[in-house]
Amino acid sequence: MRAVLATLMLVSLPVYADKVFAPIPADQTGGKPTGLEMRVVDYKGSTNGAIEVEVRNPTDHPVEFSAKGIYFVPDGNPDHAPQRVGAVGPFQVKSGDQWQRQDRTSLAAKSTTPMKLDVYCIDSHRGSPSSSTSFHIANTRVPRPVVEAIDHDAAAAAAPYGGVDKPSAKGSVQSQVWKNRDKKWIRLDGEGKQEAAKSRAAGE
Repeated sequence: MRAVLATLMLVSLPVYADKVFAPIPADQTGGKPTGLEMRVVDYKGSTNGAIEVEVRNPTDHPVEFSAKGIYFVPDGNPDHAPQRVGAVGPFQVKSGDQWQRQDRTSLAAKSTTPMKLDVYCIDSHRGSPSSSTSFHIANTRVPRPVVEAIDHDAAAAAAPYGGVDKPSAKGSVQSQVWKNRDKKWIRLDGEGKQEAAKSRAAGE
């Protein structure tokens, strides 16, 4: 009986229960790593959704955090994995019992901060992930020109809906993400055989 209960407990553990903190890559300006670390807690969505993370500042001084260019790679074989997802727009920071949207935030020394990032699929040729897909943070960021193009076009497309954070704007924002991602293919962390045609088209 005890063995059965132990097995059931293991099966019921969250898919992210064993996730460890990983370094957050430096920004796209060639800056030095900040020392911040991130752990994925949960993903809710499909083609787009929200990924809940914890951001840890293990240093002895405050450090500024920006989600621009951060993306997440599905665990497992990239040759068959669903789409990677990238952060777009303001993220949410948990303060007490409230969630507040911010573009940037300063994280106190020796602190761990829960956050939610609105994410969108960045591989139009792959299948969609689901809430059961396990992700980890990529070891690079999406290049700055691509991020700026996505931010500009997504903001314009979402304006009639009240902004990129509005649920009704998600379809329009997703279209702009794919459009700008596909203009000229740039290799990112988590590439597989699924990207062979994209790389050939880009002349790699």
